[in-house]
Amino acid sequence: MLKVEEKLIRKRIWHKVIALNENARTVEDVVKFSKGDIAADEICKTIIIIGKKTGKTAAVLLKGLDRIDFKTAKNIFGEEMAIASPEVVKEVSGVEPGAVCPFLLTIPLYIDKKVLGLKKINSGSGDHLHGLEYNVEDIEKVVSYKIISISKT
Repeated sequence: MLKVEEKLIRKRIWHKVIALNENARTVEDVVKFSKGDIAADEICKTIIIIGKKTGKTAAVLLKGLDRIDFKTAKNIFGEEMAIASPEVVKEVSGVEPGAVCPFLLTIPLYIDKKVLGLKKINSGSGDHLHGLEYNVEDIEKVVSYKIISISKT
């Protein structure tokens, strides 16, 4: 059982673990390697960003095909931000990029407003060979976050 599953079961949150045949790093990979039926528009990713001056880290959950608008990020965080290196991602999340689970983080989580327009999400589970599907409305029952508008398509 995945660490995140234990947490979701304790909180009585509906979820489904999606097995993958290979490590997935992109939306296309998730769809291709999934052993289940996955809608590409429900795939979301958790990106770890880091302040260029302060080194402070944060996590941003956004739709899988969207990108972070770094001009907007500078306004939100008060400094220039960059995508964290794989080493920093592993240090703050415990996993390599591509497997980050928003429910297992100890750093601040920011959710792009577009994500909240979805009904279900498929995101990282903390394990490269599994995705995690859950209802958007249940996120607040599991983790604290701030809503921001930071994405561009």
